[in-house]
Amino acid sequence: MQVRKIITKSVKLIAVIASTLTLLVCVFDFQYSLLTGPFIDVLLLSALTLIGLVFSLALIPLNGFGKLTSYLPLSLIIVAFSLTFLISSFNVGHELHYLMNKKNLESIDELSQKAGIFEITDMLRYQKRLNDDAISNNLKYTNREKIENAFGNYIREQHLNLDQINELRDRLEDSNLISLNRTDNYLILTVDGFVDNEYGYVKTSNKELKVGETLPPFGFIIVRLIEFGDGWYFFYTT
Repeated sequence: MQVRKIITKSVKLIAVIASTLTLLVCVFDFQYSLLTGPFIDVLLLSALTLIGLVFSLALIPLNGFGKLTSYLPLSLIIVAFSLTFLISSFNVGHELHYLMNKKNLESIDELSQKAGIFEITDMLRYQKRLNDDAISNNLKYTNREKIENAFGNYIREQHLNLDQINELRDRLEDSNLISLNRTDNYLILTVDGFVDNEYGYVKTSNKELKVGETLPPFGFIIVRLIEFGDGWYFFYTT
Protein backbone atom coordinates (compact mmCIF):
# COMPACT_ATOMS: atom_id res chain seq x y z
CA MET A 1 0.00 0.00 0.00
CA GLN A 2 2.81 2.38 0.89
CA VAL A 3 4.56 1.57 -2.39
CA ARG A 4 1.39 2.38 -4.33
CA LYS A 5 1.15 5.79 -2.64
CA ILE A 6 4.76 6.59 -3.50
CA ILE A 7 4.23 5.55 -7.12
CA THR A 8 1.01 7.56 -7.33
CA LYS A 9 2.65 10.70 -5.92
CA SER A 10 5.61 10.34 -8.28
CA VAL A 11 3.40 9.85 -11.33
CA LYS A 12 1.21 12.77 -10.27
CA LEU A 13 4.21 15.07 -9.81
CA ILE A 14 5.68 14.23 -13.21
CA ALA A 15 2.25 14.50 -14.89
CA VAL A 16 1.54 17.92 -13.35
CA ILE A 17 4.99 19.29 -14.18
CA ALA A 18 4.96 18.00 -17.77
CA SER A 19 1.40 19.15 -18.47
CA THR A 20 1.96 22.58 -16.90
CA LEU A 21 5.13 23.09 -18.94
CA THR A 22 3.25 22.02 -22.07
CA LEU A 23 0.57 24.62 -21.38
CA LEU A 24 3.14 27.36 -20.74
CA VAL A 25 5.03 26.47 -23.93
CA CYS A 26 1.84 26.64 -25.98
CA VAL A 27 0.81 29.97 -24.45
CA PHE A 28 4.26 31.54 -24.74
CA ASP A 29 5.25 29.67 -27.89
CA PHE A 30 7.32 32.49 -29.36
CA GLN A 31 9.43 32.97 -26.24
CA TYR A 32 9.94 29.20 -26.11
CA SER A 33 11.09 29.18 -29.74
CA LEU A 34 13.56 31.99 -29.07
CA LEU A 35 14.95 30.06 -26.12
CA THR A 36 15.40 26.71 -27.86
CA GLY A 37 15.73 27.66 -31.52
CA PRO A 38 13.74 26.48 -34.57
CA PHE A 39 13.26 22.76 -35.21
CA ILE A 40 14.60 21.89 -31.74
CA ASP A 41 11.52 23.53 -30.24
CA VAL A 42 9.23 21.08 -32.04
CA LEU A 43 11.27 18.06 -30.94
CA LEU A 44 11.37 19.15 -27.29
CA LEU A 45 7.67 19.99 -27.23
CA SER A 46 6.82 16.61 -28.77
CA ALA A 47 8.89 14.82 -26.13
CA LEU A 48 7.40 16.91 -23.31
CA THR A 49 3.86 16.30 -24.55
CA LEU A 50 4.44 12.56 -24.86
CA ILE A 51 5.74 12.40 -21.29
CA GLY A 52 2.79 14.45 -20.09
CA LEU A 53 0.25 12.25 -21.86
CA VAL A 54 1.77 8.98 -20.66
CA PHE A 55 1.93 10.04 -17.02
CA SER A 56 -1.42 11.87 -17.14
CA LEU A 57 -3.17 8.76 -18.44
CA ALA A 58 -1.35 6.55 -15.95
CA LEU A 59 -2.42 8.85 -13.11
CA ILE A 60 -6.16 8.34 -13.69
CA PRO A 61 -6.39 4.68 -12.59
CA LEU A 62 -3.69 5.13 -9.93
CA ASN A 63 -5.33 8.15 -8.31
CA GLY A 64 -8.90 6.98 -8.87
CA PHE A 65 -11.43 7.38 -11.69
CA GLY A 66 -13.83 9.22 -9.42
CA LYS A 67 -11.45 12.01 -8.41
CA LEU A 68 -11.40 15.23 -10.39
CA THR A 69 -7.71 15.75 -9.57
CA SER A 70 -6.92 12.62 -11.56
CA TYR A 71 -7.91 14.43 -14.75
CA LEU A 72 -6.18 17.77 -14.09
CA PRO A 73 -2.87 17.09 -15.91
CA LEU A 74 -4.67 15.65 -18.95
CA SER A 75 -7.01 18.66 -18.96
CA LEU A 76 -4.04 21.03 -19.03
CA ILE A 77 -2.64 19.29 -22.10
CA ILE A 78 -6.02 19.39 -23.85
CA VAL A 79 -6.33 23.13 -23.09
CA ALA A 80 -2.78 23.74 -24.33
CA PHE A 81 -3.36 22.19 -27.73
CA SER A 82 -6.86 23.62 -28.03
CA LEU A 83 -5.32 27.08 -27.74
CA THR A 84 -2.67 26.22 -30.31
CA PHE A 85 -4.69 24.40 -32.96
CA LEU A 86 -8.29 25.50 -32.48
CA ILE A 87 -7.87 29.23 -31.81
CA SER A 88 -5.99 30.67 -34.79
CA SER A 89 -5.94 34.17 -33.30
CA PHE A 90 -4.25 33.04 -30.07
CA ASN A 91 -0.88 34.82 -30.31
CA VAL A 92 -0.06 35.76 -26.72
CA GLY A 93 3.67 35.09 -27.09
CA HIS A 94 3.99 37.20 -30.22
CA GLU A 95 1.87 40.02 -28.82
CA LEU A 96 3.96 40.07 -25.65
CA HIS A 97 7.26 40.19 -27.56
CA TYR A 98 5.98 43.01 -29.78
CA LEU A 99 4.75 45.09 -26.85
CA MET A 100 8.03 44.59 -24.95
CA ASN A 101 10.11 45.55 -28.01
CA LYS A 102 7.83 48.08 -29.71
CA LYS A 103 9.94 51.14 -28.89
CA ASN A 104 13.11 49.36 -29.93
CA LEU A 105 11.59 48.22 -33.22
CA GLU A 106 10.49 51.78 -33.99
CA SER A 107 13.96 53.06 -33.07
CA ILE A 108 15.54 50.52 -35.42
CA ASP A 109 13.26 51.74 -38.20
CA GLU A 110 14.15 55.39 -37.61
CA LEU A 111 17.84 54.85 -36.99
CA SER A 112 18.38 52.67 -40.06
CA GLN A 113 16.86 55.37 -42.26
CA LYS A 114 18.89 58.11 -40.60
CA ALA A 115 22.10 56.08 -40.86
CA GLY A 116 21.52 55.11 -44.49
CA ILE A 117 21.54 51.39 -43.68
CA PHE A 118 19.37 49.20 -45.88
CA GLU A 119 20.91 45.88 -44.89
CA ILE A 120 22.74 44.75 -41.77
CA THR A 121 23.06 41.57 -39.72
CA ASP A 122 23.59 41.21 -35.99
CA MET A 123 27.27 40.35 -36.73
CA LEU A 124 27.03 37.23 -34.52
CA ARG A 125 26.69 34.53 -37.16
CA TYR A 126 28.88 33.24 -39.97
CA GLN A 127 27.51 35.71 -42.50
CA LYS A 128 28.00 39.38 -41.61
CA ARG A 129 26.64 42.09 -43.86
CA LEU A 130 26.59 45.87 -43.97
CA ASN A 131 24.74 47.23 -47.00
CA ASP A 132 26.72 46.01 -50.02
CA ASP A 133 29.70 44.67 -48.08
CA ALA A 134 29.81 41.12 -46.68
CA ILE A 135 32.22 39.11 -44.54
CA SER A 136 32.08 35.40 -43.72
CA ASN A 137 33.87 33.98 -40.69
CA ASN A 138 33.26 32.55 -37.23
CA LEU A 139 34.06 35.77 -35.37
CA LYS A 140 31.48 37.88 -33.55
CA TYR A 141 31.50 41.66 -33.95
CA THR A 142 29.84 42.82 -30.76
CA ASN A 143 31.19 46.35 -30.27
CA ARG A 144 32.29 49.49 -32.07
CA GLU A 145 35.96 48.50 -32.27
CA LYS A 146 35.31 45.11 -33.81
CA ILE A 147 32.89 46.55 -36.37
CA GLU A 148 35.44 49.20 -37.34
CA ASN A 149 38.19 46.60 -37.74
CA ALA A 150 35.98 44.55 -40.03
CA PHE A 151 34.05 47.18 -42.01
CA GLY A 152 36.09 50.35 -41.39
CA ASN A 153 37.21 50.89 -44.99
CA TYR A 154 33.71 50.38 -46.35
CA ILE A 155 32.18 52.66 -43.69
CA ARG A 156 34.59 55.45 -44.57
CA GLU A 157 34.15 54.98 -48.31
CA GLN A 158 30.37 55.17 -48.01
CA HIS A 159 30.50 58.03 -45.48
CA LEU A 160 28.49 56.04 -42.92
CA ASN A 161 28.41 56.72 -39.21
CA LEU A 162 30.14 54.01 -37.13
CA ASP A 163 28.34 54.97 -33.90
CA GLN A 164 24.95 54.67 -35.58
CA ILE A 165 25.90 51.31 -37.05
CA ASN A 166 27.05 50.04 -33.66
CA GLU A 167 23.84 51.23 -31.99
CA LEU A 168 21.76 49.62 -34.71
CA ARG A 169 23.55 46.31 -34.28
CA ASP A 170 23.02 46.47 -30.49
CA ARG A 171 19.32 47.15 -30.95
CA LEU A 172 18.97 44.20 -33.29
CA GLU A 173 20.53 41.89 -30.72
CA ASP A 174 18.43 43.34 -27.89
CA SER A 175 15.23 42.45 -29.77
CA ASN A 176 16.35 38.93 -30.83
CA LEU A 177 16.75 40.00 -34.47
CA ILE A 178 19.43 38.54 -36.71
CA SER A 179 19.13 40.92 -39.68
CA LEU A 180 17.54 44.01 -41.18
CA ASN A 181 16.59 44.42 -44.82
CA ARG A 182 14.92 47.54 -46.19
CA THR A 183 13.32 47.92 -49.61
CA ASP A 184 11.09 50.64 -51.05
CA ASN A 185 7.98 49.03 -49.55
CA TYR A 186 9.16 46.94 -46.63
CA LEU A 187 11.28 46.92 -43.51
CA ILE A 188 12.04 43.29 -42.74
CA LEU A 189 13.53 42.34 -39.37
CA THR A 190 14.33 38.64 -39.37
CA VAL A 191 14.22 36.68 -36.12
CA ASP A 192 15.39 33.34 -37.53
CA GLY A 193 14.76 30.73 -40.19
CA PHE A 194 16.19 27.96 -42.32
CA VAL A 195 17.61 27.86 -45.83
CA ASP A 196 14.22 28.08 -47.55
CA ASN A 197 12.13 30.07 -45.06
CA GLU A 198 12.30 32.73 -42.37
CA TYR A 199 10.18 34.51 -39.80
CA GLY A 200 10.24 37.88 -38.09
CA TYR A 201 8.77 41.38 -38.19
CA VAL A 202 7.82 43.31 -41.28
CA LYS A 203 6.64 46.90 -41.51
CA THR A 204 4.92 48.40 -44.52
CA SER A 205 3.45 51.87 -44.81
CA ASN A 206 1.67 51.74 -48.16
CA LYS A 207 -0.15 48.40 -48.37
CA GLU A 208 -1.92 45.72 -46.38
CA LEU A 209 -0.08 42.41 -46.33
CA LYS A 210 -1.88 39.14 -46.94
CA VAL A 211 -1.05 35.46 -46.62
CA GLY A 212 0.13 34.11 -49.98
CA GLU A 213 2.13 37.20 -50.94
CA THR A 214 5.91 37.10 -51.25
CA LEU A 215 8.49 39.04 -49.29
CA PRO A 216 11.91 40.27 -50.41
CA PRO A 217 14.77 39.64 -50.63
CA PHE A 218 14.29 35.90 -51.29
CA GLY A 219 10.69 35.88 -52.50
CA PHE A 220 9.49 33.48 -49.80
CA ILE A 221 5.71 33.07 -49.60
CA ILE A 222 3.91 34.33 -46.47
CA VAL A 223 2.10 31.44 -44.77
CA ARG A 224 1.13 33.16 -41.52
CA LEU A 225 0.62 36.80 -40.54
CA ILE A 226 -0.02 38.45 -37.18
CA GLU A 227 -1.01 42.11 -37.43
CA PHE A 228 -0.11 44.53 -34.63
CA GLY A 229 -1.12 47.87 -36.15
CA ASP A 230 0.76 50.92 -37.44
CA GLY A 231 1.98 48.82 -40.38
CA TRP A 232 3.70 46.20 -38.22
CA TYR A 233 3.23 42.46 -38.72
CA PHE A 234 4.86 39.26 -37.63
CA PHE A 235 5.34 36.90 -40.56
CA TYR A 236 6.20 33.30 -41.27
CA THR A 237 7.26 32.25 -44.76
CA THR A 238 8.03 29.06 -46.60
